[in-house]
Amino acid sequence: MDMGTDLGGSIDDALVSARQALGALLERHEVGNPTLGADLATLLGERMSGLRSLAARLGALEEMGLRLTGERNPDTMLSVFLQAAGAILDADCMAVCLLDSGEQRVRHLGVLGVARDVLSETALERERLPGCLLDQPLALRVQGQAALPAGHPPVDAFLGLAIRDRNQLYGWMYCTRGSGAEPFSHEDERIGVTLGAQLAVAYENLCLYEVVQRHAAQLQLEAAARQQADRALHDSEQRLRLSARILESTQESIMMTDANADIIAVNPAFEQITGYSEASVLGRNPRLLRSGRHDGAFYRAIWASLTSTGQWRGEIWNRRKNGQVYPERISINAVRGASGEVDAYVSVSSDISALKAAHHQVDFLSNHDPLTLLPNRSVLTERMQQAIASARHGDRQIALLLFNIDRLQRINDSLGHEAGDALLREVARRAGLLAGPADSLAHLGSDEFVLLLTECLDSDAIIVAVRRLIDEIAQPFHAGGHELIVTTSVGISIYPRDGANPSELLKAADVALSHMKDAGRNGFRFFKGEMNAHALRWMALETHLRRAIERNELSLHYQPQVSLADGRICSMEALLRWSSPELGQVGPGDFIALAEDTGLILPIGNWVIRQACLQNKAWQDAGLAPLRVAVNVSAHQFTAGTVPAVVREALRESGLAPQYLEIELTESVMMRDSEAAEVQLAELTGMGVSISLDDFGTGYSSLGYLSRFMLDKLKIDQSFVRNIITDPRSAAIAQATIALAHGLSLSVVAEGVETQEQLAFLQRIGCDEVQGYLFSRPLAADAMATLMASGARLALPAPADTLSPSLPASLPASPKE
Repeated sequence: MDMGTDLGGSIDDALVSARQALGALLERHEVGNPTLGADLATLLGERMSGLRSLAARLGALEEMGLRLTGERNPDTMLSVFLQAAGAILDADCMAVCLLDSGEQRVRHLGVLGVARDVLSETALERERLPGCLLDQPLALRVQGQAALPAGHPPVDAFLGLAIRDRNQLYGWMYCTRGSGAEPFSHEDERIGVTLGAQLAVAYENLCLYEVVQRHAAQLQLEAAARQQADRALHDSEQRLRLSARILESTQESIMMTDANADIIAVNPAFEQITGYSEASVLGRNPRLLRSGRHDGAFYRAIWASLTSTGQWRGEIWNRRKNGQVYPERISINAVRGASGEVDAYVSVSSDISALKAAHHQVDFLSNHDPLTLLPNRSVLTERMQQAIASARHGDRQIALLLFNIDRLQRINDSLGHEAGDALLREVARRAGLLAGPADSLAHLGSDEFVLLLTECLDSDAIIVAVRRLIDEIAQPFHAGGHELIVTTSVGISIYPRDGANPSELLKAADVALSHMKDAGRNGFRFFKGEMNAHALRWMALETHLRRAIERNELSLHYQPQVSLADGRICSMEALLRWSSPELGQVGPGDFIALAEDTGLILPIGNWVIRQACLQNKAWQDAGLAPLRVAVNVSAHQFTAGTVPAVVREALRESGLAPQYLEIELTESVMMRDSEAAEVQLAELTGMGVSISLDDFGTGYSSLGYLSRFMLDKLKIDQSFVRNIITDPRSAAIAQATIALAHGLSLSVVAEGVETQEQLAFLQRIGCDEVQGYLFSRPLAADAMATLMASGARLALPAPADTLSPSLPASLPASPKE
């Protein structure tokens, strides 16, 4: 098809048509006719409009041809063609079918204005439209309804044709116009043929491009295959070189034999491990390495595995050239040729003697203490179970001695942990000398040891063994140029009396050891049932005490302090009480020490200070006479360094004036960290808070502390007041204390006053205040408020001029009398 010839013919036809129309017009009109000019103008306008429309269509054809020429995607090509052709031919619907190279199968089906499914089944049917277009030599124009498949939009004009060139049928195309549209003209037919020719050329070019692409891809694949083959050859050569290097440098022993199991090659590692050179073993059988530890059945099993599976793996004991037997982990594989017959055997083995030694060391360390090399807890438990099982069948008893070194931490702190470790090793050695053949000594960690005695006939034998242990450990020990003498504490439990299993016996011995330490160390204790009951009660108390604050189980009671000048209440002491729903009323002697030991004294002590301030301020706000309230503060609170901050916050929150708060402390506060205590006491005094020293005379270096610390009051401990009438020494201490306090401008309070005789004596020797059951027990807050409001007084005795002012009436005035 020649697109230029067809388009030129269309333009020539248009010009010829215009000349013929002009001649006909001239024949119909005479010259000089006045309408002739208008008719000529109209005719020329119509013909020029037709020429301009044809030129626009030719421009659209040219633009479409350029786009189709460069398109390499068939779907995009069809989309471009359908849009352009539909616009050129002013079509409502358009479809294009392109076949494969065999002209038997639809390769591409493009549609515009019609559904693809409507045409897909009839695209190749030669008896009906549109498939019959494939057999049409010329374009087909139909005016009116065309026999298109069901579902096709209505058609009043149809133009279709086959897409072909001289040698190839490429497919078909058609376009339609809907109801009321003008029929396709001869000019539309020519343009349609031109469009088909352009699509044929573009499709042919696309097919040729795809063929070229496939050939190019095939060439690339072949080139890549050649490159891969070259690389494989190079890699194979490289692997051969690496294999040779590996064979020479590997640490595993490699031995190759022929099919008769005669050695044909070994590597340097074989020579190093076995001591045999390659030259000395070539042609020989590997049995030259036999250690003698395996029987014939072992080697027959190896050959049976090689015969059936072609391989064997396992551990074997072999013998070096020097006669040393060593373990190996070995893998033997049969090498078969192309015929399937065994051509050779290859063994790869590793000397695992070092590994087995390491495993043995790991096993030992997992069951022994690395410092003392004694058995650890797991081994001890196993031996205890064995001893218990043996003891069940006889009349023997088992004794468990749990002991540790008293104050080992002092040695670590002063001489270093190296000295402490050396001491532990020496203790292990000395205790080991006392253990019998059937006994077991273990180190549980830190400074805790266990000696298990399995042949104890009675308690006397156990006591003898324990004393020997204590005496042996107490022998002098030298470390770092120092001679050390240490003591040990021992807790003893006995099977079956104190436990039926290792866990129970260890727990019982631990309880006994704790009691020994509480009693002063350097001795031993047998376990008793009441020890465990005490420990269990202690644990229960701790559990409940931790929840006491949040459950509002704690409360404060207040005991009045009475002035001996007029018998009136001058101050009070806040005393902590605990009422537990589960345990009942728990005495302070039971839980205060527990709170200090567990650290709970800090939150509890802070709560006591805050609660005492709030209550005292509430009494004052209620109109009661303002009194000072004294609060006991633990040494642990002073050690924490938070007492001034807690007091300041309690005063701020409650609004209580500082002069109505008194802090009571014991001498242990000053003994722990006197400088830190002095700083905190100075800060409290600066706030205006009073400071009193409780339990005076029961501590250490009391007089020295009196001269250093800023105090306002001394309290004589009730242990002196209790015997003040019957014991001259207690009376003398009380009198000296009062004289000393007054000399330092301190007031004195005597605690625990219960009788009129005690009161009279304290009044005679100049005591300032008293506190005790004689006037009032500790009272709850509401009862204390009632007492304060009542104005109650303590009945003071009349002056007794006949009695000595310094000693009780029932005792001589001096030791000489």
